[in-house]
Amino acid sequence: MSFRSLKKKSTYDGPKLEDIEDSNVSPRLQKQLAFYFAGIEAEFAQVCQENEQLKSKLRQLERQISLKNHVDSKEHSTKESFPDVDGPWQNLPRNASQFSKKVMIKYKEQTNKIVSTFRPPHVSVNIKHIGRFSGHKDGIWDVSYCKGLKGRPIIGTASNDRTARVWQAEGQQCCLLKYLGHSGSVNSIRFHPTLPLVLTGSGDRSAQIWCCDVPESDIVYSETQPHNSDEDFSDPEEAERDQNVASVVVRTPQKTLTGHNNAVTAAEWLSGGTQCVTASWDRTARIWDSEAGTAIHSLTGHDQEITDTSVHSSQALIVTCSKDTTFRVWDFRTSIHSVNVYQGHTASVTCAVFTTHHDSIVSGSDDCTVKVWDLRNMRTAISTIQCDASVNKLAISDESHHTIAIPFDNRHVRLYDLQGTYLTRLPRRSQPGHQRMVCSATWASDDNAANLFTCGFDNRTIAWKITVDHDSHR
Repeated sequence: MSFRSLKKKSTYDGPKLEDIEDSNVSPRLQKQLAFYFAGIEAEFAQVCQENEQLKSKLRQLERQISLKNHVDSKEHSTKESFPDVDGPWQNLPRNASQFSKKVMIKYKEQTNKIVSTFRPPHVSVNIKHIGRFSGHKDGIWDVSYCKGLKGRPIIGTASNDRTARVWQAEGQQCCLLKYLGHSGSVNSIRFHPTLPLVLTGSGDRSAQIWCCDVPESDIVYSETQPHNSDEDFSDPEEAERDQNVASVVVRTPQKTLTGHNNAVTAAEWLSGGTQCVTASWDRTARIWDSEAGTAIHSLTGHDQEITDTSVHSSQALIVTCSKDTTFRVWDFRTSIHSVNVYQGHTASVTCAVFTTHHDSIVSGSDDCTVKVWDLRNMRTAISTIQCDASVNKLAISDESHHTIAIPFDNRHVRLYDLQGTYLTRLPRRSQPGHQRMVCSATWASDDNAANLFTCGFDNRTIAWKITVDHDSHR
């Protein structure tokens, strides 16, 4: 956005240019700060002006529609012609109720796009950078959390460097295990709900199940401490040289699931862990018997490549997302399964996640929107979040007031609630934030030192502590 409206008056309450003139900041930094503050003032003024213009248009159209409805009602009750009245409402369609709905939806979406970036006054969000995990040689596609074995929380990462890694999530954040069984990019990683098993999907057209049980005696902890938010590296490669090296390497899977004709983009355990589902660019998804390693069902119907799949935590529900701009919910709760097609996005659907305690699903798309849907009504979304970049694999917290963490192509991560209200964004500085596209996010328990993990194509995974307080200002 240009800063041509610098001289416009605004109600901006942030830092002013004069606040830094008498400070001890160097002249060069003062000049930079003055430029940024001026830009903030200009953007805020323009947002306020656009918001007022939209509100004015909305009020004017509401008055016109109200008058038109009044006239039509009187005509119907008297069955007599009503005298002509001058006014812009004369050109409205006779079915003013349908027209009013369209107008309200259109201008409400535009207004929400502007005001959605203002957090409600009664919500407080605290963000703390805990540390980061470095070691992959290429971008990281996916991150997954597990409560861990023997009381040790762990996370898993899937990378374009053809490896998957298991990390200790708390204490000394070292790499516990490195998996080398795939011959292509590892696109997804998920932990078994009860057993020390990991399910990974890969560009080599297979999904693999392998063991992640690492005996404590085999772990060699590095003396290197994880990076914290106060560190700043002048050399971008210094963090890579400071990495933790895995002490255990696994090369052979317990089961290999083959049958797809193209890359496997995602793989998930079904509730209970006796079955799993895989999604592929061959436009199909498959349900597998994870113990036998055989396919049980083939889910077909998408017109283009399937980009992601997700499962409900307690019910036999599967969702598949596709580049054909739709996502489908497959219901296996009865002997004869059904499928519902959700249409509403205008570009590739990149992810869709079930909420735990609500009958709803949240979808993200390359059309720069996130939509919340009611599973009982698939016609329209409950709420729509307008974004400024393509959406990648989002995550919904079971705790933290069901906060949605949305990672973007533009290296940002923003937090919203299920009503589509903007809460905050994670820091986007080079330290401690991501430097390139953020691909995935996952939540952990609020009791942990870190309860949100994000990964991206800067080859790193970052741990955060997010605290959402909805009553602090009431």
